[in-house]
Amino acid sequence: MKTFEHVTCGNVPGATKVLCLDEAVSTQEVARELALEGNNERTVVIAASQTGGKGRLGRRWESGVGGLYLTVILRPRISVRFLGNLSLMAGAVISETLREDYGVTNRVKAPNDVYALHPRRKKFLKISGVLTESASVNQNPDWVLLGMGINLNNQIPKELSEAVSLSAILGRPVDRDEFLEKLFARFWKAYSAWQYSSEANS
Repeated sequence: MKTFEHVTCGNVPGATKVLCLDEAVSTQEVARELALEGNNERTVVIAASQTGGKGRLGRRWESGVGGLYLTVILRPRISVRFLGNLSLMAGAVISETLREDYGVTNRVKAPNDVYALHPRRKKFLKISGVLTESASVNQNPDWVLLGMGINLNNQIPKELSEAVSLSAILGRPVDRDEFLEKLFARFWKAYSAWQYSSEANS
């Protein structure tokens, strides 16, 4: 597994294991190897930057220093047919964190993006993306990788005119560890509710 210099992370509520990296090709790649090695649910991989971050349909996800890039290993006890809703659930958690803790008007764009209103440009711009990957046995997922990329303080390349960072909207830097803590304080509650609802409808 190719990893880079380890760095410290803030509090990640509910995680059983947290791997923080200064840089990685992608957190999905690192988490995949950890999942194949049998690492437990609630293992979280976080990178300060990615050299080969990917979004939906293999599109490149710009992952410069200052953003939040992470993947969570999950092992839900549900049928694979419910996995499509996982991206929407994670997007809703990101959306709620932006709205409730940072006062940012935003909306979830199915299936996996969050767009935030830029107060000066008067338009919704992409601030976050979610990516899922799974391995299944007999129609039940053995593991699921839930990746989240959130533009916090990273510089958005000029050619990506439809993207925005949280710091650009707020006009000030954002504490990454604080955002991480607020995000995961909500995430596990939403994940448990999603899993319960999926089991009840199976």
